[in-house]
Amino acid sequence: MTNFVHRLHHVGVVVNDLQGSLDWYRDKLGFEHQYSFTLPGAEVAMLVRGEARLEIIQVEGAAPMSKERKEIETFLKIRGINHFALIVDDLEEAVAALAAKGVEIVIPPSSVPNHSGDRFAYIRDNERMLVELFQSAS
Repeated sequence: MTNFVHRLHHVGVVVNDLQGSLDWYRDKLGFEHQYSFTLPGAEVAMLVRGEARLEIIQVEGAAPMSKERKEIETFLKIRGINHFALIVDDLEEAVAALAAKGVEIVIPPSSVPNHSGDRFAYIRDNERMLVELFQSAS
């Protein structure tokens, strides 16, 4: 059976400051806090915006993000998930609105190099994690 997966449900992100991340994703990207819970040694909050869901996790004693993960020149040299992408209707408008809110624009609006007409940009969240904004041509 190969068709048991339907779509991605959520992305989990370990952060240093749970409340700071809740505030950032609410104020900058319009996510809503759906619910919170605790696990041994962790505080967790689920955020939603449309079909996008983020599980924000603050863990006691979590290691800080490595220097290589923080730099656009080296972040692809680390295995594992390194960013997540959010779909936007108008990439230029989204990037301009976020820049006006003080969000760091790491890569400005660019074309996906496969000639599809799809476009993307990268921003950083409050913890310097990369977030891609993606606009489909279709």
